[in-house]
Amino acid sequence: MNNQSSDLDVVVIGAGFAGLTAARSLAKAGVSVVVLEADDRVGGRSMAGSIAGHVVDRGGQWVGPTQHHLLGLAEELGVKTYPQYVEGDHIMDIAGREARYKEGEDLPLEPADVAELNRVMGELDALTGKIDAAAPWTAEDADALDAQTFESWLLSATASEPARSVFRVIAQVVFCGRAGQLSLLNLLTYAAASGGIVHMISSRGGSQDSLFVGGAWQLAAKMAEGLGDAVVVNAPVRSIAQTDDGVTVTSDVGVWTAALAVVTAAPPMAARISYFPPMPPGRDSLTQRMPMGSIIKVHVAYETPFWRARGLSGSILSDRTVTGMWIDLSLAAEGGLVGFFAGGHAQAWADRSPEDRRARVLDDLATYLGPEATTPIDYIDEVWSARPWQRGAYMSVPGPGLLTSFGPALREPVGRIHWAGTETADVSMGYLDGAIQSGKRVAHDCIKRLRP
Repeated sequence: MNNQSSDLDVVVIGAGFAGLTAARSLAKAGVSVVVLEADDRVGGRSMAGSIAGHVVDRGGQWVGPTQHHLLGLAEELGVKTYPQYVEGDHIMDIAGREARYKEGEDLPLEPADVAELNRVMGELDALTGKIDAAAPWTAEDADALDAQTFESWLLSATASEPARSVFRVIAQVVFCGRAGQLSLLNLLTYAAASGGIVHMISSRGGSQDSLFVGGAWQLAAKMAEGLGDAVVVNAPVRSIAQTDDGVTVTSDVGVWTAALAVVTAAPPMAARISYFPPMPPGRDSLTQRMPMGSIIKVHVAYETPFWRARGLSGSILSDRTVTGMWIDLSLAAEGGLVGFFAGGHAQAWADRSPEDRRARVLDDLATYLGPEATTPIDYIDEVWSARPWQRGAYMSVPGPGLLTSFGPALREPVGRIHWAGTETADVSMGYLDGAIQSGKRVAHDCIKRLRP
């Protein structure tokens, strides 16, 4: 690809799953397209890593049976899946009570707290059923739902501290933030787009049902390979100017002109591009109020999955330790665990050294798995808020009042500039599946506009 090219139909900014999907759909329709990626790799919030000689995903990795866009892409590209390991007992340590349970069973709380947990979940499911994930601001009680945080709603919904704690951990792990930072309407919107809260946090049959043989990132690599020279990496876009006739996209490696531009970066990252003329107040206000989630993803490798011999699945859910969620990710003969510093814990530990984080991780794991957990054969972590072109994951998260005030600006084109990315999806928001769906949507919109 030349450093300067004109007469293109579309310039796509961002070579994550949304941008690559959009570009593939456009190219298949005979639309001329280039994809400009700021990073030195494709994949966006999906990234390959290696631990103990095995490929792992430093970013998005799981797929659920209802994520048809992601599963369809994998089938098309010849990438197979395998089920998440869930055999044995899970460990839960919530509100000072540590216990074991198996996949599909009620959480091991006191009977009264289990009843409260199920009742509150039922209330959330009922509210979720009233939400249109494509336009949550149109819900009958949208203003009231958006005016409160998930934390304030929890405090009024139940007096059970264990039940509250479970939901706080869910908010932390799923939304990479504190329950007090999260709009209730936003939580319901994501649940509506992903089959409900239980589905979002479940392994078997849920969003963490399966993984990809060889990792999820390879799907992005294969898409990019198919696009060839149309994908340009190390090309951060600094400005987009538009007129009645087209757009001019200026990057560090050249200038491209086209009829349309598609920006797939998360809203707060898209805001770092200079626009001429400036964005309208609605779009600009939205991007100022959607910070990226805070997450540090951790992989730990052991000589063997020693916890299995003890009848444990490797799944841990805790509000006592800093790393509050773990799941088995064993590869070949070696044992492996994947976990997270999430939300406030990720914010607190992002600036600490890898050695400090490793020591904290091993101490947390030893709390539940014993001294063998302190002798891994390998360790890696990924501080997503430190990644220069992502600045966080899994998604950017609206606070109270944002969706009802500025929500339509998530998807509405501004002149010749269209928006995609997992935040703009109306299925599987925050997931790779949602990113793919948004790429298909925006490609359809661009084709319709180019060929009315």
